[in-house]
Amino acid sequence: MYPFVVLIVLALGLSVLHQTADELLPFRTPAALTRTLAVVVAAGLAWMLDYSAFAAFGQELRAAWMHPVMTGLVLIASGELVRSVITAIAHRAGEPPVETDLGARTVRAA
Repeated sequence: MYPFVVLIVLALGLSVLHQTADELLPFRTPAALTRTLAVVVAAGLAWMLDYSAFAAFGQELRAAWMHPVMTGLVLIASGELVRSVITAIAHRAGEPPVETDLGARTVRAA
């Protein structure tokens, strides 16, 4: 149970860091580039902490360099999954979906 909790906590922490950096940057970047940079940061964090989600669950990968890279990918994917599940649970039936991208809205003057 503890390896799963560590995985989810790290994933949510990186997700918050990703959202914060996305809002603080003065320019907009494509979503693919932002997520790729988030995976690089997560892989660097996994390498610095010497943490492997696969080794924690008793799985071995082909090469040692794959552990931090794949752990970074799993951390970002898990964070996005947990955030989307929480958003889906928090959505009330009968209401329109909540807009997540505020930059796409247009403001109309009356």
